Amino acid sequence: MQCDNPPLMSEPYTATVPIDPLDAPVPAPPKTIGRFTILNEIGRGSYGVVYAAHDPVLAREVAIKIIPLAREDQFRTQIEASFLHEAKSAGGMSHPSIVTIYDAGKTDTFAYIAMERLHGQDLHEYLASGNRMSPRQTAAMMMRVADAIHYANKRGLVHRDIKPSNIFLSRDLKPKLLDFGTALAPAPETKLRGTRQLVGTPNYMSPEQADGATLDARSDIFSLGTIMYELLCGRRAFDGRTVDETLDQVLAANPKPVDRIRQETPPALVEIVRRAMAKEPAARYQKAAELRNALADFVDGSRAPTADATVGARPTGPRAATVPVRKRTLSARAMVAIVTGAMAIIVLAAALRREREPPPAPRVETPAPVIAALPITPAPPVEARPPSAADIAAAAAAIEAQAAQAKAAVRRKSEPPPAPVVPPRDGTVTLAVAPWGEISVDGTARGVSPPLTQLSLPPGVHTIEIRNGSATPFIARVEVRSGETLGLQHRF
Repeated sequence: MQCDNPPLMSEPYTATVPIDPLDAPVPAPPKTIGRFTILNEIGRGSYGVVYAAHDPVLAREVAIKIIPLAREDQFRTQIEASFLHEAKSAGGMSHPSIVTIYDAGKTDTFAYIAMERLHGQDLHEYLASGNRMSPRQTAAMMMRVADAIHYANKRGLVHRDIKPSNIFLSRDLKPKLLDFGTALAPAPETKLRGTRQLVGTPNYMSPEQADGATLDARSDIFSLGTIMYELLCGRRAFDGRTVDETLDQVLAANPKPVDRIRQETPPALVEIVRRAMAKEPAARYQKAAELRNALADFVDGSRAPTADATVGARPTGPRAATVPVRKRTLSARAMVAIVTGAMAIIVLAAALRREREPPPAPRVETPAPVIAALPITPAPPVEARPPSAADIAAAAAAIEAQAAQAKAAVRRKSEPPPAPVVPPRDGTVTLAVAPWGEISVDGTARGVSPPLTQLSLPPGVHTIEIRNGSATPFIARVEVRSGETLGLQHRF
């Protein structure tokens, strides 16, 4: 079930720190707050209320989050400062996956932040309702959140409280990152756990955050990993019975691998979650952009070549030559046997013919005049001998060579002339981008679409990236074939 829900509350099952809610009463809703006209209450939590309101200047509906001003207490003063710090932190950012802040201020009784009105529910409520995401949906949604975190990190902000209730899902499941109230807040001076000095939510803290150490962007990456784990496995990675037990798990325990809980999870996504949740910051992704890119690769379906990639490939030269050599060897042996037998039959037939022929008639010679008497040296007798095996093999080889030459000549005459080699042509990628986007191909800028509507690319696999200001970039890998035309569409 989806409903209009404010971007405000901590999830009721999460032990958050500070542990105790403010005891200042929430005042009755005023008719106006600043320039905004209050319409109705749309949410209430431990620390404040969210109202639907109307902005008469810009004629739009907004959400106003208020928190009662506390009594003079150092801790509560810090909470109020953090509340207004959220407005300053998020108010300076413009990203499609970060809630937009319009205004902030305070009255005599409460502080308030006016932000864009969101329709849907936060991720905690989505999961609590029994909804599940496929591995691909999980990666696609968290890819947008990682891009939002990268955007904030580049501006020097570490969120420090990334959790399901701070990720709001629109009705088409696009995320909005909420609550920058703890970003860049003063670090705790001690490492006492379970106290109000520990900022964040234990179930989703990084080990260094749970240990009170100095934080950087890699702490947010760990928190993103714990949320991906929960989305895939249907349970939290760290969930002790008490805050201390949960923090001990974060510091020392390794949760059960994702693929042992949800066996159909693709190994590539299992590895992404494992690396994001590495205990040592140096072993994680070093930037949220690296996590975003890994998730984008998974969503796009790109895979590294495997050992099975050679199955079905044509044999290489040496392997292809093995079969013809074997065939020629068998053919020569058969030819030798045939030639040997034929020659033996010819010799035997000649011998029989000589035995059957009558003796020749005596010759009558007429003496010729003697011109000169010359001594004649008789030539040595030539002994007739049967052909040897070497002679037979040589004859067979000569016969086979002549036969092969004759067959090649016939084949050359019967075959058509070879077709001329045609060089591969470039392929075409047509672009349909709304409202506009900066196009880069394989890391090289190609222009802005529109007016750019076509890309001429050589055959092969190319990475096309489309950017529109601070919007989440669209990244696609396309395989271009010679002379083919592909279409690529995207709307920001």
